[in-house]
Amino acid sequence: MPTPEELKPKHYALAPKTGYVYVAPVDTPAPPTFPFEPTGKDISFTYKDGMKEIAAKWVSIGNTSLENGIEMAVEGDDPETLGTWQVPALEVTSPPKSYSMTMNLADISLETLKLYYGAGESAVVDGQFVIPNTPTTTDKALYIIGTDGKHVVAWYYPSVRLIGADSITLDPSALTEVPVRASIVKGRAYLELDKDNRIVPGSDRDGLGRVFPKVRITADRDH
Repeated sequence: MPTPEELKPKHYALAPKTGYVYVAPVDTPAPPTFPFEPTGKDISFTYKDGMKEIAAKWVSIGNTSLENGIEMAVEGDDPETLGTWQVPALEVTSPPKSYSMTMNLADISLETLKLYYGAGESAVVDGQFVIPNTPTTTDKALYIIGTDGKHVVAWYYPSVRLIGADSITLDPSALTEVPVRASIVKGRAYLELDKDNRIVPGSDRDGLGRVFPKVRITADRDH
């Protein structure tokens, strides 16, 4: 097992040449084997919650845009300085923030269409997709991992709400993109698993998500 020092990068800048996006049921734990070299294949593992063994599966959503990367956004008012005549800068407000991201999916698949149009399994009939009269967001957990070949960085969101973000353009000179927006909501952001993938009692914490900072995929023995 590599030590944290052996996995420590020489610097923390990263230009992710490739990356993958996965979805799973809400509150599915993040893959427990980080850091790992991503391949785009689905990630399956089991974990234990008390006496109950649970099968988890992260499913890749397929190809995403090369030209339009994943855009992470924050919305909310700027902090405001409040003061009195005597103390002009007495307090600074902390306005609430909301976080979201836009992903431009490049696969025109049934799974992509369900996310974009806001539909469930009932929208699939004989291999075709029926656009619903009333779209609803799809609740999922989201896991994004990027790599430059030697290092990886990942974002984990235990609960997001997915729906189409913008128009689909059929451009003969470019790959068609399906823009999907993920609004991030509170979930079980941290869950510690022991070496047997058993939940450590009392280790779970609520939050919007978790970031895995840049590390080496394999140990640097000369570091």
